[in-house]
Amino acid sequence: MENLTNKRKSLLHFLKGTDFVTLLTAMLASAYGIALVYSATYKSLSGGKLISSDVRSMLASVAIGLVIAFVVSNVDYEIISKLWPLVAIGCAGLMIFTFFFGVAPPSRPDAKSWLDLKVFYFQPSELLKVGFIISFSYHLDMVRDKINELKSVLLLLVHIAVPVGLVMMTGDAGSALIFMIMFIGMLFFARVHWGYFIAGFCAIIVGFVVAWRVGIISGLQRSRIVALFYPDQYADVMYQQEHGKIALGSGGWFGQGYLHGDMTQALSGGVPENQNDMVLTVAGEELGFIGAMAVIIILGVIILRTLNTAMSARDNVGYLMCSGIAVMLFAQVLVNVGMELSLLPCIGITLPLFSAGGSSSLCIYLALGLALSIYRYSRAPKDTLFYTR
Repeated sequence: MENLTNKRKSLLHFLKGTDFVTLLTAMLASAYGIALVYSATYKSLSGGKLISSDVRSMLASVAIGLVIAFVVSNVDYEIISKLWPLVAIGCAGLMIFTFFFGVAPPSRPDAKSWLDLKVFYFQPSELLKVGFIISFSYHLDMVRDKINELKSVLLLLVHIAVPVGLVMMTGDAGSALIFMIMFIGMLFFARVHWGYFIAGFCAIIVGFVVAWRVGIISGLQRSRIVALFYPDQYADVMYQQEHGKIALGSGGWFGQGYLHGDMTQALSGGVPENQNDMVLTVAGEELGFIGAMAVIIILGVIILRTLNTAMSARDNVGYLMCSGIAVMLFAQVLVNVGMELSLLPCIGITLPLFSAGGSSSLCIYLALGLALSIYRYSRAPKDTLFYTR
């Protein structure tokens, strides 16, 4: 009887230590995303198939991701942060392996930044984002008392140069942009002096101009940037984005109904790869402005909740890790929505938990597992399954 009572108390303590708001909101986002991807792909099914490979990979990645998030949430994040050298070396090694043996899926023939796992394509840069958050948070914490010294800032620049260089080697310019936003955001939360941000902004402008003039930015990348200003002259480059905006606007307030999108737009192939980068167009077309805004609100709740966990973290490392996760999610939402509204060039960034892509969902759940761990251990350190300190 006493043993049963103790088990009930342990379960109660465990439940109290779980951030159900973040967890359930993430699950809601995944369910919504799967429904949108199914709608975007079901008309292409053939041979008696019930679901597409994109939906199948999403279901598998969400199921595995939830298990990973659950396990990680029960491991003290302080232990994970101290393993940053192994995390950094492992992620960098996987990226180097991808450089030599990576493949380009049919939807992205311009970038060999995936590994073919047969079940689904895995993009190591997604895992590298989580690894960067862990290692960079520890780095920022180590120099917290000297964060505004020039030497410290230069070493932080070297730190970000490694992942950016690795993803650029595989032709993934989109992920490089996300890393830069993550870097800037985490420096902000680490309270780096504003003067460095001004200097960095000027350096980015100069670097962009030089890269443009000497031809580092060339070919399709250059065309996508120029097309934003001269869409009529680059109709082929802007085809996906222009039709995406038409699909978004065609839904009005409440949309044309689930699985009943305009046959000339999202569901007919008028918006290429709408299950991936342009999944918001499916929500806008079928479920209207309300449905599209629901996507943004759900992601906003996850981001704000993660920031709230950061503010109540028990130490600086937890604060920085949660801040980094929030910035990563915000950066991807910002760039993806900017692409879909033709405010930014189309660079292949998925909408977190909504776009098709097993590796993206899997790694986001890994990151959320870290946030859940910070939430748990900042409140009840001993109420955990795998507490080892």
